[in-house]
Amino acid sequence: MTHLDKHRILTDQQHGFRKRRSTESQLILTINDLAKALDEGEQIDAILLDFSKAFDKVPHERLASKLSYYGIRGSQLQRIRSFLRSVIGPLLFLLYINDLRLQTTSPTRLFADDSLLYRKIRCAQDAKALQEDLDRLQKWERDWLMSFNPSKCEVIQITRKRNPIRSTYSIHGRDLKVVKGGTYLRVHIDEKLTMNTHVATTAKKANNSLAFLRRNLTSCPQDIKEQCYQTLVRPILEYAGTAWDPHTKTNINQLEAVQRRAARFVKGDYHTTSSTSQMVANLGWQPLAERRFNAKLVMVYRITHFLIDIQPVTFFHPATTSTRGNCTRFLLPFCRTDVYKYSFFPSAIRLWNQHPSPGTIANSVEAFKRGLSPQR
Repeated sequence: MTHLDKHRILTDQQHGFRKRRSTESQLILTINDLAKALDEGEQIDAILLDFSKAFDKVPHERLASKLSYYGIRGSQLQRIRSFLRSVIGPLLFLLYINDLRLQTTSPTRLFADDSLLYRKIRCAQDAKALQEDLDRLQKWERDWLMSFNPSKCEVIQITRKRNPIRSTYSIHGRDLKVVKGGTYLRVHIDEKLTMNTHVATTAKKANNSLAFLRRNLTSCPQDIKEQCYQTLVRPILEYAGTAWDPHTKTNINQLEAVQRRAARFVKGDYHTTSSTSQMVANLGWQPLAERRFNAKLVMVYRITHFLIDIQPVTFFHPATTSTRGNCTRFLLPFCRTDVYKYSFFPSAIRLWNQHPSPGTIANSVEAFKRGLSPQR
């Protein structure tokens, strides 16, 4: 990895199994691209690509040839050959598919083998160019003995236009299914980026986990039940929340309702006259919406202090410098639509500029967190 980092070998679009990168960083960048395009009145055709048993199909000799190309040779390569007799590690897989991004002219997002290909569609020629990218990817898979599964590849036409350009895309001679929404890195992305389906699915999954706890831990002490909620249920509600944080009251309340049910479970109070909001307050739990706000502020801190591999100069442009409060405020991007206004960068910058705490000049993430409203 030291060799790969020194020579900047791994494609910047790959966020899997790499330091300072995660599904959250990839989702932030991906959703920003899509939301900004919608804000500009564009149509984006996005194709979710599915490899058939990707890790199992990597041919070792072809992998060895790529490692040699990337400067991994001699005794080091021989040790890796011996290692490959038992298993292929995640880093070796990243190297094997590293040149996949070079086959396309359209933006490509990668997290290990989870791939998303998308392009702005303004005319039929753009759709043709996107299909040509798919054709080049199919040549790549033939050359390197990988295989896309067309039955699991899907097309989402993301647009607010009343009459979008309808196009058909194919892999292996099979037309890809056009869907109103699909899942990328466990986040459901719909054709208008409303996040309604994702919020509903997340709330349902969290409620199911909470129901499991109720069935099995009803007689446990309050502190044990609270710890189980915070460990097993709340992470479901907060996974990559900075990327998809909802702004409508309906979606916000749908998530908060899960926490209120959890408060009943922890308190063991199921009387219909009891206030769940009061239970949440008595437990000292912060509303989930506020926790997401704090998570956005922490993410801004991480990005601007180079703790996350997202280039801050691309998204954060200093507006003022002050010795009081924030050391730096950032220019707020112009937004025409709520979809973009409430996506990560515009909403996080707005929160950052409003944040009065001197913790914004903290010298560590933990110190910065201490300057925020307490989370429990």
